[in-house]
Amino acid sequence: MAKWKSVYIYYISGTGNAKACTEWIADEAKNRGFKTVVQQIDRLENIVFPSYEEKPLIGFAFPTHGFNSAPIMLRFITGFPRGVGNEIFLLNTRAGMKLYKLFMPGISGVALIMPAFILRLKGFKCIGFRPVDLPSNWISLHPGLKKKVIDSIFGRCEKIVRKFADKIFEGKKIYRGLFSLPVDLILSPVALGYYLGGRFFLSKTFIANYNCDNCGLCIKKCPTDSIKYVNNRPYWKLTCESCMRCMNNCPKRAIETAHGMAFGFWVLFSITNTQIILIIINTLHISSQLWWWRISAVLISILSMVAITALLYRIVHYAMRLKPLKYLIRFTSLTAFPFWRRYRHIRIDKSR
Repeated sequence: MAKWKSVYIYYISGTGNAKACTEWIADEAKNRGFKTVVQQIDRLENIVFPSYEEKPLIGFAFPTHGFNSAPIMLRFITGFPRGVGNEIFLLNTRAGMKLYKLFMPGISGVALIMPAFILRLKGFKCIGFRPVDLPSNWISLHPGLKKKVIDSIFGRCEKIVRKFADKIFEGKKIYRGLFSLPVDLILSPVALGYYLGGRFFLSKTFIANYNCDNCGLCIKKCPTDSIKYVNNRPYWKLTCESCMRCMNNCPKRAIETAHGMAFGFWVLFSITNTQIILIIINTLHISSQLWWWRISAVLISILSMVAITALLYRIVHYAMRLKPLKYLIRFTSLTAFPFWRRYRHIRIDKSR
C-alpha cells in the first residue's frame, strides 16, 4: 500500500528545463494512480498547498543559479508551510553540455544542499535529491546549443528523471546529489558571493535593442516581475535572476546581454571601489591587516558594486536615446551576432 495519497510538485523554470523534468515526474506519478498537482511558482502567486490529510509527497524542481538554487525557489521554500506533509524530494537542473559523444555534467554547488537544509529545519524529511544535466541555457556566456545536441541531451535526461521518479515512488531513497559533494562544498563561498552581489550585477547587463517593438511579452512572462517600462523601453530591475526566459523567447531577438557595457561597468566599479576603501582606511586609520576589516571591506565592495552598477545602468538606459551610444552598446554585445543562437527547449516524445 502506497504511503502517499498525492504528489505535489512545485517548480520554477526560465527556459523549460525544470518544467520538462516536472512533467516527466508528474507523468510517472499519474501512471501510478497518485493524485498529481503541478504548480509553477512564478511571482509566488496563486500557489495551492496540500493538506496533511492528503498524505502528500512534495517535490521541488528548479534551475541552478550561481551554484545555488534559484533565489525565488529559496524564498518559496523558506516560506513553505509546516505541517502539510512529511517527505519531500528535490531536483535541480544544471548546465549540461556535450563534447562529441561525451555528456558533460554541470555543477550544483549548494543548489541541493541549501534547500534540503532549510526544509529539514522546517520538519521535512528529504528522501531524494538529484541533479539533472539538461542543456545549458546561459546565453550570456555562450550561444545556444544546436538542436541535435539538445535532442540528444534531452533524450538521455528523460530516462534519468523517469528512473529517479520510479524509485522515489517505490519508496526508495535516492541521494545522487551527494556524489559531487566535495566539489560542491568547495564552491560554496562562490555561491555565497554570487547570491550576495554577483546576481545583482548580472541583472543590469540586459538591454532591449532597436528591434524592440514594446510588445510587452518579456514583462508579462518574467517569473520574478523584474522587468518594467522606463522611458518607454524595457528596464531590468535588481530582482532579475537571469533565468534567460526573456532573452530566449523574445520574438524579435531584441533582448541582449550588453557585454561591452558590463565590462565598462566593471572597470568603473573597480576604480571607484578602490578609492572608497582607501578613503575609509585613511579617514578611520584602520589597519588593512585586521581580520574584521577584511570582512567589512568585502561587504563594502559588494554593496558599492550593486549601488554603482544600478546607478550606471539607469544613466545608460536614458542615454541610449543617443544613437552613437545605442549602436556602440548593441554591437559590443556578443548576443547581437546572428551565430549566437538562442536556447530553445524542444520536447522529445520517445517510447520508454
